[in-house]
Order: sequence, then structure tokens, then C-alpha cells
Amino acid sequence: MLPSVRFVRLAVLGSVLVAVVVSMMLAGRSPSSPQSPSSLFGGDTTQTRWGPLSSSDRDMLIKIRQADLWEGPAGQLAAARAGSPLVRAVGGRMAAENSQLDAQLLAVAAQLRLPMPEQPSDQQRVWLAEITDEAPASFDARFVNLVRSAYGEVMPLVEGVRSGTRNELVRQFAIEAGNAAARHMDYLESTGLVDYTLFPPSTASVARAASIGGVNVPVTLLLFLAAVLVCAALLR
Repeated sequence: MLPSVRFVRLAVLGSVLVAVVVSMMLAGRSPSSPQSPSSLFGGDTTQTRWGPLSSSDRDMLIKIRQADLWEGPAGQLAAARAGSPLVRAVGGRMAAENSQLDAQLLAVAAQLRLPMPEQPSDQQRVWLAEITDEAPASFDARFVNLVRSAYGEVMPLVEGVRSGTRNELVRQFAIEAGNAAARHMDYLESTGLVDYTLFPPSTASVARAASIGGVNVPVTLLLFLAAVLVCAALLR
């Protein structure tokens, strides 16, 4: 005996509702979901006189220290070896400003009793070696694009900590570091040697929200509304 049309509709309706509920549960457990304050500042958080110091705060300070340890020498190389007077000037200015920023960073780290690395990362050492070994004819472009690419990775980290940290000392340093990074990106771009096709395109996150008429709507809400429409159609 064939099932009735109404039974088939109810079965489809039930499947749609189950799928929506499962999707909403998975979205709530997804790593891309917004974290609660307790997850952001619990567990790995250290209390200081300037506010809680989170793992994200520490990570930013360490990453900036490692950036200083390779970008400063890279700027000095450019000041000495670049073929373009403008690139030499940019390299020298960046090296001097990186030295100043590094001194501020070490002072902040000392106040927070946070050990700082003494060497750049393995990848940064590779970049510095590439600049060091670059032929004179291609040195300028190699220096500009490697350092510009590195700043493109550091900026989101600094801005994220600046907007979310609860530590006043870290926030003030993040402001200084963000301003310096933006200024150095301007220096590099002023050379006219930046090849933007070498960098990954910027993408807006669509994992948690979709935009409708300029208003952000959670994806789970869109799924729910779609399920309602399907239910209405099936129950006619």
C-alpha cells in the first residue's frame, strides 16, 4: 500500500526540522562561534595590576617581539644594500622605529613578568636569509614584498587584541604596535614595489552571519526561516 501524500509531507517536514536543529547545535559548538568571556579569559589567564593577561595578550606580545627581531635587521640590510634611495630610506626608518617599539615592548613584558624570545621564528629566519642572499637587481622588490606580507599577518592579531584585551598595559601597547605597523605598511607601499597579487585576498567571515540589506542575520536564523517556509508549503 502506497503511503498517503500527507504522510510523505509529514516525513519530509520532520526531516527538515531535525536537520535544522542539528545544524543549530553544531553551529553553537563550532570553533568559529563567538567565545564567552569565561572562555576567553579563563584557564590561561594571569591576574595583573593592569587587568587580566590572557593567552591572546601573551601571544601578541611574543609575535611582535619576534617580528622586531627580524624586521629590524631586514630594514638595516635595506638601508645598506637597496638600489633605490627611497627603499634605503624606508629600510633605515623602519629599522629605527622597530628598535624603539622593541624597547617599549621589553618594558611592558618586564612589568608583566613575561619572558620574551631572543630569536625570530624559523620562518622569519628563512625570510631574513632570503633577503640577505638576494641578488642586487631584485633585492629591493624582495625586501619590500616579504616585509609587507609579514605586516599583513601581524595587523589582524594586533587589532584583535587591541579590541578585546582587558589588560590596560597590553591595550596601550597594542595601540602603539598597530600604529607602527600601519605606518610601516605605508612606507613600503610608497616605494611602488608592492605586488598585491602575491598576498592572499581579504575575506569577510560568513561562517556566523549573512548580510541582508545591510543587517547582519545569523546563519542559524536563516535556516530556521527556511524551515518555516518549507513547513508552510508542505502543510497546505
